[in-house]
Amino acid sequence: MKTKFLILFIFSICLSHLFAKQPLSLSLLNSSDNCDLGTKIWLIDANSDNIYDILIHNGCVNQPVAFSLSINSVNEINENQSAYLTQGSIAAKNFTILIYDTNSFKYTHKLYYDNQISKAILEDYTEQSSDHKTYEEADNYFYTQQMGSTLLITKKAEIDVQSVLLCSLEGKIISHLQNVEGWSQFSFDMSLEPSGMYLLRFIAREKVLTKRVMYVR
Repeated sequence: MKTKFLILFIFSICLSHLFAKQPLSLSLLNSSDNCDLGTKIWLIDANSDNIYDILIHNGCVNQPVAFSLSINSVNEINENQSAYLTQGSIAAKNFTILIYDTNSFKYTHKLYYDNQISKAILEDYTEQSSDHKTYEEADNYFYTQQMGSTLLITKKAEIDVQSVLLCSLEGKIISHLQNVEGWSQFSFDMSLEPSGMYLLRFIAREKVLTKRVMYVR
């Protein structure tokens, strides 16, 4: 079965110019799988109907895992977006992946596996409660201070943070800390960064928070 999926993966990439919809590759961050270096997910239009219908996870070299894909989304995805494995494992078929747009500072899609229909589902991301993406709420959870060229962030309240990203004001990811569950402090080395305003993105299971921080050399 793995050999069949591998052949399909290679064939899809080689003949991508024949597809009505070009294959799309996204970097997958915060992966709990064993092979999390350079891991990617691919969306493939295998039958040239202009709809992605196969999801491939390329976590280990020569060991891709493929799933049938059902699209329940009206919004397009592009390669400038990032994917975050926020729950479960791809190999165990209990994963939840959130796709994040650095331009809008928002999650745009949710990708998960539905055991009832044995397919991966891609749908538009919607907030499950009121909007939590305010700078004010982040201030309630985190305190930041500059210590020389180190930016130190300390948790003031309990929150299940899984990863922390340091971004420019334009949304470019400068650095990210992964698998930080249970940490009470986080730090970034700013010695190579210019003075200015930066954004900290705190990725939790149920929400994402943004905090502005000033760094002075």
